[in-house]
Amino acid sequence: MGWRPRQHGTDLYHHIYAWGNDRHPVFKRPMHYQKYLLLLGKYSRAFAIDIVAYALMEWHVHLFIYDKVDTLSEFIMKLHGDYAQYFNKTANRVGHVFGERFNNKIINANVYGLWLSRYIHRQAVHAGLVQNPLDYPWTSYRSYMGLEKRKFLKPDIILSQFGEPNVRRDNYKEFVLSDNDGPVDWGKRTFKLRVGEDLIEFIGRELGIDRSILLSPHGAHERTMRREAIKTLATEYGYQGAQIARALKLSRMAITKILGSIPAS
Repeated sequence: MGWRPRQHGTDLYHHIYAWGNDRHPVFKRPMHYQKYLLLLGKYSRAFAIDIVAYALMEWHVHLFIYDKVDTLSEFIMKLHGDYAQYFNKTANRVGHVFGERFNNKIINANVYGLWLSRYIHRQAVHAGLVQNPLDYPWTSYRSYMGLEKRKFLKPDIILSQFGEPNVRRDNYKEFVLSDNDGPVDWGKRTFKLRVGEDLIEFIGRELGIDRSILLSPHGAHERTMRREAIKTLATEYGYQGAQIARALKLSRMAITKILGSIPAS
């Protein structure tokens, strides 16, 4: 089976995640994590990539990035290629380090992005390694809290959405430490919004569209707004036509017609 075409383009936010080859570790010693971060800074500058958040775990990597000029594939190729050479040399091994084509998902930086940053920063908590994400050194959370400085990191993309500068870190800390996992289903590798009534409310907030427009638009302008919402659900969140049709109370044929107008990437 051939690879599914990768979503890409200019001025896009991505969630990237990559696992070790055959689920083997990608980091074994502190110097491996440190080297990856050095390369992350080097190549994010070289390829005009903004790093919004990251988590380096023993078995896998999560990156939340902003791709300005459509250099995502080249960026990851150099980053993981150089790191693999270093890891193999220092770990006295040969072969692939990352065992599959990296996964990427185009996302919005506002609501979905907020919850993605929280998910990334809680990786060590979810893994049972720490109780407080501040105690794990290999995510960007400590930089968000002002305890570390990473020149390549762009935390304000997220922090600016948490109020005035003097309260942003406290508000974000409360957000990350809360028990609310939010509207995203992190239990599946597709990381979709949960299906149900919240779907309409979520996409309404995400795009600033009133619920009544999503369910019963009047006039050409409102119908256009709903079409864009439908395309967003399919292309940025990975929903199937049947799911969208059910949430918006439309026929599957109507959804298929709208999605058929999306240009191929």
